[in-house]
Amino acid sequence: MNNNNNRLVSFDETPPVINPMDAPVNVFKTGLDRRKTNRNALLDWIRSSLVEGRDFGSIMIKGRMSKPSLLKPGAEKIAGMLGLIPIFPNLNQYEDAALSGKTINAIIIKCELTNQDGTIIGQGVGARFVEQQDNGDLNKSMKMAVKSAMIDATLRCAGLSEIFTQDVEEMREASCEETSVDLASEKQIATIEKILSDYRVTEDERRRVSSLIEDEISKEKAGEILDYFLGKSKFIDGEWKKTTCGEFENRGSG
Repeated sequence: MNNNNNRLVSFDETPPVINPMDAPVNVFKTGLDRRKTNRNALLDWIRSSLVEGRDFGSIMIKGRMSKPSLLKPGAEKIAGMLGLIPIFPNLNQYEDAALSGKTINAIIIKCELTNQDGTIIGQGVGARFVEQQDNGDLNKSMKMAVKSAMIDATLRCAGLSEIFTQDVEEMREASCEETSVDLASEKQIATIEKILSDYRVTEDERRRVSSLIEDEISKEKAGEILDYFLGKSKFIDGEWKKTTCGEFENRGSG
C-alpha cells in the first residue's frame, strides 16, 4: 500500500515559475529569442499585408501627417492571423439597459481577445460619450466604443504601439478641438528655451518644461511658465510694472 506521506521528493523537481524573471536562464533566453523572432515575423506580415487607407491611415494635423492609426479592418486581420477571437463581456449590459429605456450617457466597453481554448490573450477598453461625441446617437456610440475596444486590445496584445497610434476618429476629433486653442508664440517659446539654459532651473523643472514644449503648447500655458520663472507684470500708467516676483528672483541673480 502506497503512503503519500512517505513519498520521496526529488531535489530535481522545479517549482512552478510565477514571475518570468525567476525562470531558468536558458529557458528565459530561449523564450525571449522565440518571441523576438515571432514578433518580427508579425511586423513583416503587417507591413506587407495591411493596406493604407483601408486597414490603417493617417490624417493631417497642424500641417503634418499623423502617426498611422490602426483601423477596424486592420485589427480584425491581425486578430484573425493570430487566431484570436474578440469577445465583449459587458456589451450585453448596455444592450439590456437600452432595451429597458434607461438613459445611457457614457459607454465603456471591454474587449477580450481569446484563443481557441478560451484563454484571454489580450484586453482593451473603448469609451464613448453619447451626447457629447455622437449627438445622442446611442447606436453609433455603441459601435464606436466596440471598435475602439477591439483596436486597443489588438495593439496591446501584439505590442504594436510603436507603429500604430490611437483610433483615427479620435485623432480627428482631438484635432478639431485643438484648432480652437491659441498656440504659444515663437517669442514665448524662445524665451522659455532661454530660461531652461539658466542654472537656477532645477533638473526636474527642466525635464517637465522641456516635455511640454516638445509639443505645441497653448499661449496660456506658456504664459504660466513665464510667470512662474520671471514673475507677473501688468501694464499700468503706460508702462509694464512687475506685480509679483518669479522663481528666478527668489533664487538670486543669474
